[in-house]
Amino acid sequence: MSPDPGRRTFQLVWLNNFITAIGMMGFLPLFPLLLRDLGLHDDAEVKVWSGLLAGAAPLTAAFMGPVWGVVGDRIGRKPMMVRANLAITLFVGAMALAKTPEQLLLLRLAQGLFSGFIAPSITLVSVNTPLHRQGHVTGLLSTAVMAGSLIGPTLGGLVADHASFAWVFVACAALSAAAAALVAWGVREERPRAADGTPAAPLRAGTVFAALRADLALFWRPGPLRTVVAIVFVTRFGMRLVDPVLALWVEHLGDTPPERLGTVTGSLFSASALATLLFTPLWGRFGDRRGHGRVLVACAGVGAACYVAQGLVTSVAPLWPLRFVANAFLSGCQPAAFALAAHASAEERRGATLGLAFGSQVLANAAGPAAGGLLASVIGLRELFLLSAALMALAALRAWQRAATLAAQEPASARPG
Repeated sequence: MSPDPGRRTFQLVWLNNFITAIGMMGFLPLFPLLLRDLGLHDDAEVKVWSGLLAGAAPLTAAFMGPVWGVVGDRIGRKPMMVRANLAITLFVGAMALAKTPEQLLLLRLAQGLFSGFIAPSITLVSVNTPLHRQGHVTGLLSTAVMAGSLIGPTLGGLVADHASFAWVFVACAALSAAAAALVAWGVREERPRAADGTPAAPLRAGTVFAALRADLALFWRPGPLRTVVAIVFVTRFGMRLVDPVLALWVEHLGDTPPERLGTVTGSLFSASALATLLFTPLWGRFGDRRGHGRVLVACAGVGAACYVAQGLVTSVAPLWPLRFVANAFLSGCQPAAFALAAHASAEERRGATLGLAFGSQVLANAAGPAAGGLLASVIGLRELFLLSAALMALAALRAWQRAATLAAQEPASARPG
């Protein structure tokens, strides 16, 4: 008997995301140190450029995400995954040759235009999953990125400390090429269909933009989709504020030798990734049973408390458990958001809807680091953590206020009461 094709697709997509994430997270935490290697020594300048480089690719990806979602609904999500991996191979590989921050910035912007791989991955798996299991399956798929993120920062830090930053970019490009090949030759996908069961409309510029306008109109109408996207945007924005300057925070605390800054910073990102890896599937399953709106309230609230504590530490040691606990809770936001977005969409428009939800999250990934770099140079590193916590607390409050609206969107088995 042949294996279940849906299960095989999930396994290959999971492996693709895992391999890609190892490479991507191998270089992202190291931008502050790379900039110094390129000749920037002023602390304020390093902070600003770290934020710009970290946020550049997510910024362009946020605007392209809905477009790629509409395209994927017509030609398939598998081609969208291959396109994303090949873009990472090309543009990240070229970063090994960059000699100035400006060249890195241009490559990061180009990378974001073509390399969004998570949204089509989730959509490809989502359309083969019942609505009452969306959170569980999305949570399981998210563990692939988190498992890769667990390995990537430490591996990238070791390569940078013992070889060079260029080799980190080369390794990422090679891993992404392997991930593209895995999907191209291993995943089988039927042609997407419209609501009446007929083949999806041909890919033409007019139909793509008409569908995109319709999806944007749905997004802007008051309702659960707009609510959940706003909550997740604010939460993710708060998280990402501190990421580009974490290496500078480690340096500021003063108990890490300069030659170990890359490794220690990478290990702190790995602690966050480990927590996300372990807890994301649990939150997805809990949300399917008890309500994804409840998950958003709990995760954002506890995350806020942990970020306050990170801003008050006086040495590096407490950062490891604090980042672990923070991400153990914050990891629940993504599966909750995508499950609620899936509940609000029809299957034939799932790619576009999830593209919108993911685009908002990616926009936070872009704006957060850019704003964090600028704000850190103005208000200080410690104060930046406190600002992050305030934003997460605001998101938790909003989720609590709209609990009834979010619960009404979910399957009856997950509704409170």
